[in-house]
Amino acid sequence: MIINSDNKSIKIVLFLLLGIFSITINNFYGNIGIFPMDTLGFFDTAYNILQDKHPFKDFWIFTGPLVDYIQAIFFKLFGLKWSSYVLHASVFNFLISFFVFFSLYKHGLNIYLSFFYSILFSVLCYPVAGTPFAYHHAFIFSLISLLVFTLAIKTKSNLYWFLLPIFMVFAFLSQQVPSSYINLLIIIFGSVYFIKNFSYKKFYYFILGCLSILFLLVLYFLIFKIPIKDFIVQYILFPLTIGAERYAGGERAFVSIGSKFTFRGIVHHFKFIHFFILFLIFITFINYIKKNKFLLTKSEIIVNLILVLSTIIFIFHQLITANQTYIFSLISLLAGFTHLYLIKYYSEKKIIQFFVLILVIFTTIKYHNVYNSKRKFMDLQHVDLSKALDASLINNKLNNLKWITPYYPKDPIREINLINNAIEILKNDKRKKMVITHYQFLSLILEEDLNLPNRWSLYHGNIYPIRNNKYVNYYKDFFNKNLKSNLVEVIYIIKSKPNENINIDQFKIHLDNICLKSDVIDELLSIHEIVKCN
Repeated sequence: MIINSDNKSIKIVLFLLLGIFSITINNFYGNIGIFPMDTLGFFDTAYNILQDKHPFKDFWIFTGPLVDYIQAIFFKLFGLKWSSYVLHASVFNFLISFFVFFSLYKHGLNIYLSFFYSILFSVLCYPVAGTPFAYHHAFIFSLISLLVFTLAIKTKSNLYWFLLPIFMVFAFLSQQVPSSYINLLIIIFGSVYFIKNFSYKKFYYFILGCLSILFLLVLYFLIFKIPIKDFIVQYILFPLTIGAERYAGGERAFVSIGSKFTFRGIVHHFKFIHFFILFLIFITFINYIKKNKFLLTKSEIIVNLILVLSTIIFIFHQLITANQTYIFSLISLLAGFTHLYLIKYYSEKKIIQFFVLILVIFTTIKYHNVYNSKRKFMDLQHVDLSKALDASLINNKLNNLKWITPYYPKDPIREINLINNAIEILKNDKRKKMVITHYQFLSLILEEDLNLPNRWSLYHGNIYPIRNNKYVNYYKDFFNKNLKSNLVEVIYIIKSKPNENINIDQFKIHLDNICLKSDVIDELLSIHEIVKCN
């Protein structure tokens, strides 16, 4: 019996199943363990936005302002709690999984296979991190931009041309790279497409989309009074110095390109992604050696080139990041397009189709076990996760989180007790405070403005300008201005591990005519009272 895949009820059922699965799987793994610096990077900053303190103006950031604002919306709608934080990532896991499902189906893959590949995509996309993260948002918005571009070419719909620049800007405002590389790729292919297939109507909708997102950006700067200079320095100019360090292999770079460009790094680690890239390259260029008419349509050739080049960009960016791999979900997307061409042009090759199915299932299980089940993205792959404790021992707002970090893997209760001690001291201190820490949930828990100076505070040139960076004086002025305007009387430093590279000496170089009286409380907490200089 043949089931009509165009039946609306079937589409609705598959849509609901995809939503339930993609949200549930991320919710499950997002609640297991944390890596404080990365996991909590958007928690207090989103809360600060609800208190009318904004990125660039009130605290230093160089990644992900859009992620902060989206999380602020989730806090507003679903409450100031951990579950709202994980839900944000879960919804985005569903969003990109839906776009993969919709795009494969629109390009011609049957609805059941489109559903199959999108389900596998959802397993390896956001659950790797589980909580909002700039790299993942940029990856998702960049992929959506690419898929929207391919649909604009495939369907000729003007709506896609309108949406395209909006998603491109969303990607850039999540993370500058790889978004900038992907946006440049889209601009190049889009320019070629318009030159050869110019349409005033399509171009009009594209420009309308550009003007719409530009209008929203201008409104943002005006409404929240964000200085343009702060945005340009923090989000564009300073990050360019980080990139230069990585390309040059400088001492302040978390990672240098040279150290990653090895056979193991480039080929072996991404071997399954390369397999499907090679297939798309093969099926694209085989057209040019056939004597008969092209098999692929022009739009399919463009789609293939876009998929291949964008995947190479994602791999390149992954190589120069300091984070664990997060792009293995590309395997199921590329496999979906591979299966599409096998059915359409090589329908007799059933064994190859079967092989693709088995391979993508195998790779999904393999990477799911390493990155989701063992929480490798948070450096917990060698930690006994059964030792995790209920984070409500810290505060009920952290309900559902199973607390364990790489820093106290065998004794999470000790870490919890140290955090609770710090919270109690902060609660009892009624002075204006600045807290420098990677435990960036303290503002929300205490519901108090702790005047966080940065999204992250690790003493490193990738976080804020230090030593010989050309913007070190700019950061010094920024730091002092916020310290004084907020009338800060005492600075607290709370490390996430005893030997963490955060101490008051690193910030003293940024202080103008300010002296400190310091006291070490325990292995994580130190207090630095601002006093008059003698």
